[in-house]
Amino acid sequence: MTAACTVFLTFSLLCYLAASLLVPGSFLLRRPSWEKPGRLLLGIGIAIHAVGLFLHLLMSGQSPFSSVLVVISLLIVAVVAAALVLDRYSATRHMSLFAGPLAFLGLLYPLLMPIRYEAAQSILLQYPWLGVHVAISLLGLVGFALAFCTAVSYLIQASLLRRGRLNSFLPALDRTASATFQFAATGFIVFTLGLGMGVIWLFSAPGELMKVQDAKILVALPTWLLFASYLYLRGVRGSHSSRLKWLVIAGFILALANLVAVRHGFVPEDQQSTGVGFLLDRPPV
Repeated sequence: MTAACTVFLTFSLLCYLAASLLVPGSFLLRRPSWEKPGRLLLGIGIAIHAVGLFLHLLMSGQSPFSSVLVVISLLIVAVVAAALVLDRYSATRHMSLFAGPLAFLGLLYPLLMPIRYEAAQSILLQYPWLGVHVAISLLGLVGFALAFCTAVSYLIQASLLRRGRLNSFLPALDRTASATFQFAATGFIVFTLGLGMGVIWLFSAPGELMKVQDAKILVALPTWLLFASYLYLRGVRGSHSSRLKWLVIAGFILALANLVAVRHGFVPEDQQSTGVGFLLDRPPV
């Protein structure tokens, strides 16, 4: 990451931080005038963020999937942009209440803990279809992130109602329940497609580059099962229990943990006979 790109990402991080204070502050401290500048800062943040990503890819000539920072940045820009569009054009209001903190914490982690996918560049050049798998899986995570935001909104509103209070800032329960189901279903379909492509790649011709018991795919399966359980109970069984939203929250947290903390078991060609694998390596200090 060049110095110019780092400056852009730092400015976007500061915008996300300010938005994370203003938008939740408008809700918690009952200062509605704070929400509009908070959303504006979110918009400025993703614009600066996108420029920083473009400069990095232009100057480095690397694959978009060669760094956790770039991968998470793509996810952040997509989630925040979707949240702002939903805020403006849908009945699911105030998605930026949760998108701002997600963006700030999501970008802060890879900036402080720079981790690289050292083998990703050469492997993606050999097997570009693998990049399609990664891109589709990330789109599925966007749906999961939006479902997470609406699920948290639902639980907060439900908790207030149990105490005899209705918060006009948050959407009605029926709207957030419906939005959670729609976002989770869309994310689940896309994520399933991406996961299936990854499994096929694992057992196909380039499969010798990875261990069959690849940790990243194995951890992705519980995420898939959590969202599948939610969709079955909500869509097929017709359950409307508040506790179902915890399946969505747990599934998204597990998906994030898998994204940033679990590594693939790529085996470089010169080490395939020894079975030594790698993916996430810190750059030398």
